[in-house]
Amino acid sequence: MKKRRVFLIVFLIIVLAAASPYISMKIKAGLNKDILTKLEGEIYYTKRDDEALTLYKSEANLEDEELIYSHKGKGKIDESDHNDNIIDHYYDKETREIEFLAMNDGYFSLYKMEIGEENPELIGRGEDVLKDDISLDKNDYIKTEIGNKSAIEKEGSIYIVENGEERLVKKFYGMYDFKFTGYSPIGFSPDGKYLIYNSMEHLTSVGVIIDGMIGGFGGNKYIMDLETGKSARYVNAYNIQWVMDDIEV
Repeated sequence: MKKRRVFLIVFLIIVLAAASPYISMKIKAGLNKDILTKLEGEIYYTKRDDEALTLYKSEANLEDEELIYSHKGKGKIDESDHNDNIIDHYYDKETREIEFLAMNDGYFSLYKMEIGEENPELIGRGEDVLKDDISLDKNDYIKTEIGNKSAIEKEGSIYIVENGEERLVKKFYGMYDFKFTGYSPIGFSPDGKYLIYNSMEHLTSVGVIIDGMIGGFGGNKYIMDLETGKSARYVNAYNIQWVMDDIEV
């Protein structure tokens, strides 16, 4: 009877330890959503749909998400292989046109379209029309440096460096592994008031590895109000371009 009770206690501890990161993620997903209501502008980004990076836009507060373009089924490399990812993009708010790179007959090629159109115009192979055939010359993604301020990562924690002074804004408590755990800055909002960062969510690398084996988990994106230090769950996107009216930082 005593052995059974000990076994049950140990089993419950293991279950709670395994489930706690997921419970924590669920709780954090609903925290501080009021931060999003203050965000201004639009964001243009790629996120993974049906295993392919697809182009989207939404308000910065994540309302009115809109599919701009999917290259699914069009990224032919050869008769036996394909790549349907959109790997790079740039939105010009003056012309309302968006350029992007995607595969066409074995070459990453430049496409262009106006927002609202369905069929993009093929401009040409990247190697022919760009300085670097796998990157747009003028992409404008959010960056970890803005004005005299930068965001850096140390041992899984995030610091803001401003005028030579470091300030801790997000502390990581856990066993740090640069591949599997901790927080990493992605970029500032154009006005410098917010920071988007990635969290691997787990305190040890074991949880991240298990998540990766199950569903390819790569953490979650958050946005931090740098004035209050509070964070809210943000869109799990790549290559975020944040467009706002002209502002001074």
